[in-house]
Amino acid sequence: MDRLDHKGQPIPFEITYVTADRKRNTGGHRKTAKAAILSKHNKNLPQHMRRVDGFGGSRKPASHENATRNIQTPDGRIDKVHIRLIKSFNGQVIIW
Repeated sequence: MDRLDHKGQPIPFEITYVTADRKRNTGGHRKTAKAAILSKHNKNLPQHMRRVDGFGGSRKPASHENATRNIQTPDGRIDKVHIRLIKSFNGQVIIW
C-alpha cells in the first residue's frame, strides 16, 4: 500500500474492504477500489485535502493508532479504511 516507484510516485493497488461506522451503527457493505493509492502520497492535493473530512483539524489524525488508512480512488474520492476490515489486497485474500 505504501510502495513508491523509482520516481517517487505511488504504485496503484486494488483493495476490497467492508465499511463500518460504530457511531452511526451503519456499514457492512463490501467495497472494491481498483487503482487506488494512499491519499498521503498524492502530492497534487493540499495537506488538508488528503484527509477524509477535507478540513484541517486542530489535531493530527491518529491513523496508525486507530489502524486506519485514507485511500484515494481514481475518481478522486477519499475513503477511510480500517485495516482489520480489508478482505483482499491485490487479488490476495487477507486472513486475520
